[in-house]
Amino acid sequence: MEKDSKRLIEIAVAWCGPLFVLGYIVFWAILGHNVPPPNMMAMTPEQLVTGYYAKFQQDIAIGMIGCCVVGMLYLPWSLLLATRLRDEDGSLGITGLMEAAGGTLTAWVLAFCPAIWGACAVLANSIDPAIIKSMHVFAWVIYDCTFMITSVQLAGLGLHTVLNRKRNIFPAWAGWCAIAVGIIFLPLVLIPFVHEGPFTLAGTWNFYVVFGTWLFAFFCPYSYYMLKDLSRDNSTRETAFVHSH
Repeated sequence: MEKDSKRLIEIAVAWCGPLFVLGYIVFWAILGHNVPPPNMMAMTPEQLVTGYYAKFQQDIAIGMIGCCVVGMLYLPWSLLLATRLRDEDGSLGITGLMEAAGGTLTAWVLAFCPAIWGACAVLANSIDPAIIKSMHVFAWVIYDCTFMITSVQLAGLGLHTVLNRKRNIFPAWAGWCAIAVGIIFLPLVLIPFVHEGPFTLAGTWNFYVVFGTWLFAFFCPYSYYMLKDLSRDNSTRETAFVHSH
């Protein structure tokens, strides 16, 4: 593949990240009525169905099925990150593989779990509320308690950034932030066991802090510097072309 064509594809893939975030805000947060999500462990099956799924049935169904599509945009964005690490380091080492594998699995979860919530919405008025709650909790346990797949991605990315002295693309502080965000996820394991407080599904820590730091301390910096680096590559080539003529 020609370098110019490759770079255009990389720029398009880099924008998959922002499109994923925007799409997820619309489909998961707004249409899915997940700001914050219902406190499932403190609700009876009937309360979950009548107060959430039956009340917002069409919105949730559309939003969650939409997430099945936009959630997978996280996959090419994560793989592009791995290729930038490879290009910076000269080879795809263990940290790059951790980033790629963690990002791939995270993308699957971002699409798979909403599919289950979408099914809950579609079936909310036709099957036993206890089954709806079982499916709902099952999906949330997968979504949050398997946080280690994303933490592995963040650890690989963060370690590469911090330990790579070249730092041609990402600054060291971004690497430390990525590692910190992966650690911040740890209290998510408490979600199935608590009914109130900051560590519930809708709690201050396990919802606002976790999602907020992921977005602003990890995703935004890495997305910005990756797009900046790709734009710089284009500018460098354009300047070289002008000088050669």
